[in-house]
Amino acid sequence: MSSKQVNKKISRDYLGRMPLSPGVYIMKDAKGRVIYVGKAKVLRNRVRSYFKDRDKLDTKTKMLVSVIDSIDYIATGNEVEALVLECNLIKEHRPKYNVRLKDDKKYPYLKLTVNERFPRLCLTRNVVNDGAEYFGPYTDTRAVRRTMELIRTIFPLRNCPGSAFRPNRERECLNFQIKRCAGPCTGRIDEDGYKMIVDQVRLFLRGRDRDLYRALEGRMKELSADRRFEEASVARDQLAALSRVSEKRQAVEPGGADEDVIALVSEKGKACAVVMRVRQGRVLSSESFILDDVAGNDRASLTGSFMQLYYHSNADIPDVIYSQYKPAGEKVITDWLCSKAGRRVTVKVPERGGNKRLLGLAEKNATMKLVADGGVDPSSFELPGEIKKTLGLPSTPRRIEVFDVSNIQGTDAVGSMVTFENGKPLKSGYRHFRIRDVDGIDDFAMMREIVGRRMEALLKGAGGRPDLVMVDGGIGQVNAAVQAMACRGFRDIPVIGLAKRNEEIFMAGHGDAIVLPRRSAVLRYLQRMRDEAHRFAIGYHRKLRGAKLEHSEIDEIEGIGETRKLTLLKEFGSLDALRMASVEEIAAVPGFGEKMALKVHKGLRDAR
Repeated sequence: MSSKQVNKKISRDYLGRMPLSPGVYIMKDAKGRVIYVGKAKVLRNRVRSYFKDRDKLDTKTKMLVSVIDSIDYIATGNEVEALVLECNLIKEHRPKYNVRLKDDKKYPYLKLTVNERFPRLCLTRNVVNDGAEYFGPYTDTRAVRRTMELIRTIFPLRNCPGSAFRPNRERECLNFQIKRCAGPCTGRIDEDGYKMIVDQVRLFLRGRDRDLYRALEGRMKELSADRRFEEASVARDQLAALSRVSEKRQAVEPGGADEDVIALVSEKGKACAVVMRVRQGRVLSSESFILDDVAGNDRASLTGSFMQLYYHSNADIPDVIYSQYKPAGEKVITDWLCSKAGRRVTVKVPERGGNKRLLGLAEKNATMKLVADGGVDPSSFELPGEIKKTLGLPSTPRRIEVFDVSNIQGTDAVGSMVTFENGKPLKSGYRHFRIRDVDGIDDFAMMREIVGRRMEALLKGAGGRPDLVMVDGGIGQVNAAVQAMACRGFRDIPVIGLAKRNEEIFMAGHGDAIVLPRRSAVLRYLQRMRDEAHRFAIGYHRKLRGAKLEHSEIDEIEGIGETRKLTLLKEFGSLDALRMASVEEIAAVPGFGEKMALKVHKGLRDAR
């Protein structure tokens, strides 16, 4: 791994000398403060991209670029190393322009000091590389303290700090007398016996209730067979306590796998992430995290950033992580998680079933937490919820993408896509399409083309994944969109159409149209989105037609300026109609005589 200090003057030559290798770049302001940390597959290309096509940058990135004074970089051997280093640097510097957890330094962890001869369990807010095992982060300190107290009533770990722990002392402390400690200081338990207790605590914290129950049950039977009835009674009491705790944990799928369910909801530059930890088919805990300053991040990048922040100091990584969206940089993140866990870890977007429902519950909790945290209008979440309820959708459509086609008089056919998130237009999600593959007027084929091109871009990671696709039109347009999406693997995204004539709603897979009352808030919202897509398409269509007229064969005719050109087009309506006009008809236009009419007529004829 190598590092390089960059000169303060960021020149093109200076950027061109950056390495063509993976690594981390560190941007600083004029005071030398770290304001942004990012990772890159190719350092030179990634850093250069900030200084090319600045008009295409979002507002937040433009602000970042405007205050960059110097850039450091650290080259790494691969992208996974870069990701780990990025996490460490963000944790250390808390840069202003990075996505970060609100008050992340205050989140508590449970620390199992396996780096000590006789480990203990304690609460800490500082995660360091000292060989101990850390569990968390947790967001409810009182709940963590209750968990610690519960563990101490079941498992007799020592509680004395390192400075107070003196092996070979004469007598045990009070904790031993009340059966809260196994007494390692006086040799009441040896290292192997104590390690067995530590292993049991580890299983408990990881939610491995079934494994722990089997271990304790086997231990109880073994002790009973050896006629060590007092120790067997301790194991019996531990089993009874563990059964009571397990009963309180919500069962999702008996005998299920180890999973994390992550839901993210964002609004007005803030976001909330909820993580539900499911272990052996039971919900072990649910933690919520507020993220600040997330404007300009789409859902895929936000999901990726949160996963990095959450799992950076978390050793309890499950086999499967369920999320609403595939994280940006999915392969690098999964490779990193596999490396940390020492086994295969996958990230999935559930399409149906229990995990889909659990994800919906986590999303609902994230919404309520974000509203409760303040600064977010709860009404922005109400309309998507009403759409879900009214149309019977499987999940709340936070992100809706709407498609329309415009082909006035069969010429210059174009398509448009507008995006709404949480009830409001998302301008960065607007797109224009020029129809490439369809000749003549075929609205269904055009819809199939533009939706297909959008799905191709989505496969490449462009933009967030929509929760609902809406098209301007009836069941024909809906079926065309469904075909375009299905052949690209997007069979789980609901598709609806809103037909203008009777304002009926058509849904893929439903035979009858849905007719809502004219005063329905859901109908008015759908109409608003449909009309916005139509406006955006018409605007692009007019722009293309206008561009065609900006320079045409009329401009090549001597004596014809802008004023005369506009007069002719206004009089005849189009360039094609002007070509068909006779000399006499042109001469009759005010400001044109026979001589000028002959020039126009000949110029247009020769240009054919």
